[in-house]
Amino acid sequence: MRLAWFFLALAIATEVVGLTVMKAASSSGSYLGHIVMYVSIALSYVFLAKAVKTISVGVAYAIWEGSGVAIITLVSVFVFGHVLTGREMLGLSMAIVGILLVNAGERHDEDEAAVEGAANERA
Repeated sequence: MRLAWFFLALAIATEVVGLTVMKAASSSGSYLGHIVMYVSIALSYVFLAKAVKTISVGVAYAIWEGSGVAIITLVSVFVFGHVLTGREMLGLSMAIVGILLVNAGERHDEDEAAVEGAANERA
């Protein structure tokens, strides 16, 4: 299970790298930047596919996409100088709360499965 979460973290990291390089490559027109972008995004999907072998696809995708959006937004603020509006801050806050709730729900489902498994063993 820990390996699946590691793959999910790699999927998020490679997505962030790919999209950050995309912004830089679109400004400079560098072909190398576009190659790095395509490889990073492809790797992100490969790592996500490995993660969903253990983590449910809905939970993994929600965490991958939500975390990616949150981190990309922070990168755009601190690296590219984007200024967030009030609506963008509210949206980002809601995304973070949603990620936390989805993650909490996944742990709850695992606990229920463990209890059901123990009950089935006793029967």
